[in-house]
Amino acid sequence: MSKTDINRDSIRSSSRNGAATPFLIFGFVAITLVSVGTYFYISQNRGAEEIDPILSQVELGEFVSQVLDQGEAQSSENVEIRCEARARSGSSVSVLKAVPEGSMVSEGDFLVELDSTSFEKELEQQNIALASSEAGVIQAKANLDSAVASLEEYEKGTFLQKEKELTSSIFDADAAIEQAELDVTLGIDDLRYQERLNAKGYVTKAVVEARYNALKMANLKKQQAALQKELAVAALEVHQVISKKKEMIQFEADIEAAKVKLDSEKKSLAVEIEKMAEIKDMIEKCTIRVPEGVTGQVVYAKESSRSGNDWVLEEGASARQNQVLIRLPNPKKMEVKALINEQSITQIAEGMAATIKVDALNGENTTLKGVVTKVSEYAESSGWMSSSIKKYAVLVRIIDPPRSLKPGMNCSVTIQVKYLPEALLAPIQTVYSVQDRQFCLAKVGDNWKTLEVKIGGDNSQMVYFTSGVEDGTELVLNPGGFKEYMELPEFEMETKIELPDSVVAEVEASKKAAKANTAAKGGGKAGGKAGGKRGGGGSGFAMPSSGAELIKQKDTDGDGKLTKSEAGSPYTFFFDSVDTDKDTYLSESELDTSIKNMKKRMQSGGGFGGGGGRQ
Repeated sequence: MSKTDINRDSIRSSSRNGAATPFLIFGFVAITLVSVGTYFYISQNRGAEEIDPILSQVELGEFVSQVLDQGEAQSSENVEIRCEARARSGSSVSVLKAVPEGSMVSEGDFLVELDSTSFEKELEQQNIALASSEAGVIQAKANLDSAVASLEEYEKGTFLQKEKELTSSIFDADAAIEQAELDVTLGIDDLRYQERLNAKGYVTKAVVEARYNALKMANLKKQQAALQKELAVAALEVHQVISKKKEMIQFEADIEAAKVKLDSEKKSLAVEIEKMAEIKDMIEKCTIRVPEGVTGQVVYAKESSRSGNDWVLEEGASARQNQVLIRLPNPKKMEVKALINEQSITQIAEGMAATIKVDALNGENTTLKGVVTKVSEYAESSGWMSSSIKKYAVLVRIIDPPRSLKPGMNCSVTIQVKYLPEALLAPIQTVYSVQDRQFCLAKVGDNWKTLEVKIGGDNSQMVYFTSGVEDGTELVLNPGGFKEYMELPEFEMETKIELPDSVVAEVEASKKAAKANTAAKGGGKAGGKAGGKRGGGGSGFAMPSSGAELIKQKDTDGDGKLTKSEAGSPYTFFFDSVDTDKDTYLSESELDTSIKNMKKRMQSGGGFGGGGGRQ
């Protein structure tokens, strides 16, 4: 068997077997590159040795196009268990015990017990304060009742009694006046009678004078009685109008003051009751259980500090309020996050089938089935030395994940981009491209024929045809070396590109404005050169304008913050220094501070540095 025959058979074998073998997609660019490369190679060597065309038959077969990449397992549903207990002194709370890490837990199961001693002491003190406040309410209520009773006593007792006394004085004055008037009348008659007797000599003048004095006394009593009545009437009027109003104002003021005091005491009591409830709540929160409707695998929270003393959940550890103690990734909702390069990302869409291999499972269900659930619209940060390579995050949901699969495990992901149970297949080398048209060189009997074909897709080794060839058609594997056999169209040069007049005018105006601005700034050019020389620490990293922009680009799970895996380079290298609050997430504010500091260092020629919160 000749060398040519061996090559022929090996290529035909690869064409038959390759249809069912998964390969990375390089696209139609690969067709052109391979064809052109083959052409140049053969052209340069044809003079030394004549090379025969190598043939390969078009065959019906299974076509599979796949994208392979690495990823990391994670849960699409993570529940954070935080320390909700807070001592009033502001101090942390000690951990007494915790469920073993890796335990499978469900709703209501025990997780962590915190030291509640300080809260129990607060509870004792609060019981005393609550009792005192309750006594204050009781006393204020009694004072209010007393004030209301005093008012009722005045209206129905004291006031009426005084009114009766004054009314009686008026009646007495009227009686005295009446009696005095009678005495005056009788005195006048008696005085006249005595004067007649005196005139006849029956009584002395002294008797007449005595009767006269008695009449004067009767008139005086009458005047006194009238005055007493006047005073009594005035006193009654004052009592009914002025005195009553005065007393009522005072009584009502006493009642209002008692009401205010009672309200104040009730509010104080409510505050003490609230404090009591809060302390009891803190005591309850010292025993942490799995929330309602949650199932997951216990993962201890860990925090790194700049001092080098990492915080780990363990007996005796101090936990501050709102600190994450445990994370519960849902083992039933696992997914893989893979970063796909831009050459392949356009081929991937939601709903595509995938397989996942997990080497860490040691042969147990190492190949899992999955489905693409999300394709990011924004590229991830590509790193320091390869800023031109764009990668996009793809999330693949794992169907029926095994319990042994844990977050953070490395995975190999194979995404099935296209599958055809039957298609016309041939090696990718059989296709020759002229601009956006594809051709094949076919052998028909003893003759050569140029076929213009339509390509449906490729898998980097095989292409499948949608038109232009038939099953069994013999195609040349190196058509670029035999262009003299091919009838190809002339290579068409691009015609002159004409811009609209409005666009040309806009560009010219922009140039003039930029030139004027440069002239106005004066020494800006020299300053720019100096700055360019100092900026030697750059790396090609596309600096985002804000933390919000970075989160928008890289937040694949849409929770508004970045994990270490989501952040990527360069933040992977100094994630801990940027994460100033040590919650294992990068927030918008933390990223804003980091970007600001990075820009300062770059402007001073110092490169990116650590990017943390220090100036």
